[in-house]
Amino acid sequence: MQSHAPVRVRGDRAAFGRPGTAPRWTPGAKDGVGTAYAASSRLWCTLWNGIGTEVYFPTIDRPQVRDLQYLVSDGRTFFREEKLDLVASSVERTSEHTLGYRVTTTDPEGRYAITKEIVSHPRRPCLLQRTHLSGDDAWLSRLHLDALCSPRMGGAGWGDHAYVVDAAGRQMLAAEKDGVWLVMAATTPRARLSCGYVGASGGWTDLVDDLRMDWEFDVARDGRGEGTWSALAHWCSSAPLVT
Repeated sequence: MQSHAPVRVRGDRAAFGRPGTAPRWTPGAKDGVGTAYAASSRLWCTLWNGIGTEVYFPTIDRPQVRDLQYLVSDGRTFFREEKLDLVASSVERTSEHTLGYRVTTTDPEGRYAITKEIVSHPRRPCLLQRTHLSGDDAWLSRLHLDALCSPRMGGAGWGDHAYVVDAAGRQMLAAEKDGVWLVMAATTPRARLSCGYVGASGGWTDLVDDLRMDWEFDVARDGRGEGTWSALAHWCSSAPLVT
């Protein structure tokens, strides 16, 4: 018999500002569509302007995520949103035999670049993203990279429940609606995680206010709006990140 480690909500710090702003979707002019080769795969993903956009499960007409992007800051002088402020400098297939992609977004001033390899797991409903931040070492030592995920559970964006959970000795971000779960985890150590309502307690609002992540909420129930669950995984730029 195989035993499973218990999954617990990290704490009881509830996000404020329910329900959040009205939900929206990303543009339909996609730069790429991905899925696994195996017929058993029930996950599809899309790309737009250098970031991962809608992720579909368990059918191709059922989006569960609006987008996943990075927010870049030095914690003191500037803030950049990947999909709006960086340049999508290249999008290429990782192989002619797979619908996996290598995507690079670049600082307009050429100081740093974010390269992501995005591919669906061949057998599980899981999207893998390996991230590498490159540039001058002196400049990179100042940067913080934060992953911002905006779920749209059940293709609606209304009534989602979000949590920071502890499982198998790791902290993860989770969202749920009508029995369908979305979980986001990363390989980076020393991560800081939070969930909240966009426009009030969400990660974008937190960072743009004073250029650093201040909030670490554990629960955001019954939310709605753009990025109903704004999940920030704060990490240092010294190592690749896999989500």
